[in-house]
Amino acid sequence: MGGPVERFSPLHIARVLGQPRPTEEQVAVIGAPLAPVLVVAGAGSGKTETMAARVVYLVANGLVRPDQVLGLTFTRKAAAELADRIRVRLRALNVAGVHPPDLHDPSDADVSFLALGQPTIATYNSYAASVVRDHGLRLGVDPEARLLTEGGRWQLLEHIVGTWQEGLETEASPNSVVEAVAHLADQLAEHGVAPSEAAEAIRSIAQTIASTPPAGRSKTLNQTLRAVVASLTTRSEILLLVEAYTAAKAERGMLDYADQVAIAARLVASDPAISTAERSRFEAVLLDEYQDTSPGQERLLAGLFGHAHPVMAVGDLHQSIYGWRGASAAGMARFPEHFHGADGTLPPVLTLSVAWRNDRAILNAANAMVDALSVSGGTPLSVGVTRLRPRPGVGDGQVEYRFLQTEAEEATAIAQYLREHWRPEPGGPTAAVLCRKRSQFVPVAEALREAEIPYEVVGLGGLLSVPEVQDIVAALSAAHDPTRADALMRLLTSPRMRIGIADLEALAASARHLSADREGSPVRARGDSIEADGVEEHSIVDAVEDLPRAETAGRYARTMTPAARRRLSRLAQVLRDLRALSHVPLP
Repeated sequence: MGGPVERFSPLHIARVLGQPRPTEEQVAVIGAPLAPVLVVAGAGSGKTETMAARVVYLVANGLVRPDQVLGLTFTRKAAAELADRIRVRLRALNVAGVHPPDLHDPSDADVSFLALGQPTIATYNSYAASVVRDHGLRLGVDPEARLLTEGGRWQLLEHIVGTWQEGLETEASPNSVVEAVAHLADQLAEHGVAPSEAAEAIRSIAQTIASTPPAGRSKTLNQTLRAVVASLTTRSEILLLVEAYTAAKAERGMLDYADQVAIAARLVASDPAISTAERSRFEAVLLDEYQDTSPGQERLLAGLFGHAHPVMAVGDLHQSIYGWRGASAAGMARFPEHFHGADGTLPPVLTLSVAWRNDRAILNAANAMVDALSVSGGTPLSVGVTRLRPRPGVGDGQVEYRFLQTEAEEATAIAQYLREHWRPEPGGPTAAVLCRKRSQFVPVAEALREAEIPYEVVGLGGLLSVPEVQDIVAALSAAHDPTRADALMRLLTSPRMRIGIADLEALAASARHLSADREGSPVRARGDSIEADGVEEHSIVDAVEDLPRAETAGRYARTMTPAARRRLSRLAQVLRDLRALSHVPLP
C-alpha cells in the first residue's frame, strides 16, 4: 500500500464501531490502496456508508489526516449526510480507545481524530466556487463576485430579451426565448465554448447546407433542410443574446453556477500551480455520483487531480439523471483516461452490488429493467455493470402491477391500495408514490385526500399547489401586472381577506367611478369590462390601490362595508410594498 502499515482492517473498525459486518465488496473498496480507483455502485448498495467507512479507515490507519480528505457530491443534503457520518464515527473511534497513531499518549481521552482537522465535504459547485475565490485574480475574475440566484438570473435574462433592439427571427414567446438563452449559456459554459466561437461554427454549417446543390431535379432545398437552416439561423441570433447576458453579468460583477465551474476549469488549465496546491492540500479525494458530472466538472477534476493522485470515484451508469445539462454516463468510461497510475497503469474497477434496501422480487424486477437498458446501440462502455444481488437474510418480497385506462383510475387505485395498508399510529408503514410528470401530482393528491390519507407533495410542482404559496404568487402577479384581476380575485376571496359579493360589486363600481372622475368622460359597461370613452380601462387592481374616501366617493364607496375597506387598505399597502421591492432578487 505504501506509507504506514495497516493498523486496523475494515472488519476490525466495523466491530469497534458496532457497525454491520461489511461485505467482501465493501472491504475491497474501504481498504483500497491510495491510488486512483473507480467504484461501480448499484442502487441501494450502501454507497454512502462505504464512502464514510473509507474515510474512517484511511484516518484510523494514519494514511491521511481528516483535513486532507476532500469529498464531493451533488447536493448539500448528500454532503451534509456524508460529513455527519464521518464525524460521528471518528468521534466513536476515540470513545472506543482508538487514537491517531502518532500521539505520544494515546490514553489522553481529550485527543480525537477531529482535533487534527475536519474533512472537506462539499458539492461540486461549491468546491469550484472556492477555487474561483482563491485563484480568480489570475484570470482577472473578482473573487468576491456575487452568485446570481435562479430568480435573479431569470430577471436579468427577461430584461435583456425584453429590451433587445436587434432582429430575432422567431415566433417563440419571450419566455421561450429566455429559456433558450439560459439553456444555451449553460451548455456553452459546460463545454468551454465561447458564444462567438459557437456562432461562427453554426453559420458555417448553415452556409454549407444552403450552398450544397440539391439532389435530383430540384433546384431548391427541400422543406426539411430549409427548416434546419432557419433553426440554425435563429440559434446564431440567440447566441447574440447569450453574449449580451455574459456582458451583463460581467458588468454587474456576477457569476452563475455554470460560470463557476467553467472559470475554475480555465484557471486550472492556465496555471499548474493551482493543481499542485490542491493536491498537496488533499491527499485523498472521493467523488460521489460521478456518472452525473458534466464535461466542465470533468475537465476541472482531471486538471486538479488527474494522473496518479488518490481519487476514488463512485457512480452507477444506470442512475445518470443530468443528461439535460450535458452530463453523460460515458464520463465513467473516460475515468481511466484522466485518473491512472504514475506509469500509466489503468485504475482498478471495483463494484458494490449487494442491495440493502429491497427484497428479492423487487431486485428481480429492477434487474430485468436494467438488462433492457444495457442492450443499446451505442458505443460499448469499458466499465461493466454488475447485477444487483440480495443482502443476506433477505425476504422474498412482492411486486404488484396493474394496467389502467386513465390517470384518474390509476390515482384512485393507488389511493385504495394505500388505504388498505395504511395505519394511523406513529411508526406505521410509510409509502411513496413516484410520478413520471408533474401533471400526475394533482389527481394522485386528490385521490389521497378523498381517501383521508395524510400526504405531502415533494417537489416544485407540489409546492406551487400549496394554498399559502398560491397566495404569494397571486400577490406578486397583481403587484407586477395591474391587469391580473384573476390573481387579485384569489386574494380578495381568500380566508385572509374574506371580501363578499356586495363589497366586490362596490369595488367594481368604484373603478368605474374613478375612470369617469379622472377623465371627465362618460362610463359604459360592456359585460365584465369597465371603459371610459377614449380612456384606457381601469382594472380592479387599480381600484384597490386607489380606494375613494367614504365622504367623497359618492354612492359607490358608501355601499362598501367598513371591514372590507380596512382589509382592502391593508392589501393595497402590501401591493405597494411588493412593487417597491421589485428591483431586488426574488428571495
